[in-house]
Amino acid sequence: MYLLFLLFAVAAGVTSALQSGTNNALQKALGTQLWTVSIVSLVTLTVSLLLSLATGERLPNGAAVAQAPWWAWTGGVLGIVFVLATVYASPRLGAGLFVALIVTASTVAALVLDHFGWMGFEIHQAGIARIAGAALMITGVALIAIF
Repeated sequence: MYLLFLLFAVAAGVTSALQSGTNNALQKALGTQLWTVSIVSLVTLTVSLLLSLATGERLPNGAAVAQAPWWAWTGGVLGIVFVLATVYASPRLGAGLFVALIVTASTVAALVLDHFGWMGFEIHQAGIARIAGAALMITGVALIAIF
């Protein structure tokens, strides 16, 4: 099962690179950035609703909704930041640098979340090996940006 989760994460990484390309193509065809983001979000909503219906998932009840911390509701806004970045930044930076920045920034942020156990994550100390790995990633981004 762990291997499936690893493969799912790899697939998410590949789709991250592909999404910047698909969103750019749509933006070029439509000639507008914000409408592109709206359409991408509408497609996301539609597909997730269809998947929810197809799998038989039930709507959460009011008690479950009330138990969620306030910041748990910001995921959609965070997703929009990502889609906005694919439309505005990736065409100017190129796919390689754009994705390298996303992966590296995500990794550094995740190390902080893990280290402190923030947002419900179990604590995983940011030891020297993890910090060195992040530093190597930052070095990699610098090399991609320079060359």
